[in-house]
Amino acid sequence: MKRIHHIGSIVFAVLLTVTAAVGQRKVTLVDNAALRYWAAFAQLQDAGITDQDAKELDEVLDKMTPFDLSRYNELMKKNTPALETMARGTSLPNCEWGVDYGLGADAPVDYARKALVLGRLNMLYVMQLYHSGNPDGAIRALAAGLRFSHDVANGGSLFATLIAKDLLVTHLMAVSAAVRMGQLSPSQRAQLRDAVAALGYGLDWPAAAKRDVEALGSPYPHESAAISRIASSYAAFLKDKSNLPGLTDAISHAPAEVAQLIPNPKRVEEQKQELSEKLLQTRALMQ
Repeated sequence: MKRIHHIGSIVFAVLLTVTAAVGQRKVTLVDNAALRYWAAFAQLQDAGITDQDAKELDEVLDKMTPFDLSRYNELMKKNTPALETMARGTSLPNCEWGVDYGLGADAPVDYARKALVLGRLNMLYVMQLYHSGNPDGAIRALAAGLRFSHDVANGGSLFATLIAKDLLVTHLMAVSAAVRMGQLSPSQRAQLRDAVAALGYGLDWPAAAKRDVEALGSPYPHESAAISRIASSYAAFLKDKSNLPGLTDAISHAPAEVAQLIPNPKRVEEQKQELSEKLLQTRALMQ
């Protein structure tokens, strides 16, 4: 596992971008959760959780199978400060990552990768707190993880939105597991219910898709009309599946070099639907 390097320069660059962005939106820096999240990313150490580890964790939460947390003890000890910083950030009202999508394909997405690592660590942290006899701490960390996961997608691309979706599904599975065990106090149950309710309808998939497609205008400025049509059609499709024929037609009439870069609409819709179903299931379970 490799320690995260060169984070300082990345944070500095993002802070400059965020400063301009939040200034335009009249959001003060002190209210911006993204700055706390970047601080948490800077605190990450040896944060090597593989996709296989994440898959195993999902299976544990889904089927309540045994799980050896002890192998992560040292990892969690190193990264508890990062998780506590992240949790403090979730109490802030706004999250503005300040990414400049005018850069097109060069727009930075490194924050989303760091968020995936931090979100996965948080799930281990929730389990560690619970099994060490601190259920209140576990519930607080779980509620913070839900907010953080949702914030990851704020104003972001489909890449960031898909990462947010994966983190949300995992945290919602943990909520469902906690409810099914039947050991939540009224206050703990209320805290989780409020955290799930705060997620609203989930994530803004239409805006993310539109942002992604429009970013193609940078490398292909001569295809702006075709790209604009696809962007609008993609957003319309993710609002209403019946608009798929219009999107398919827009893509088919675009130049091949543009069409091949468009995210697969059906796969994106599947991801959107999975999160929607998990939200509905969790809310029904908590009633």
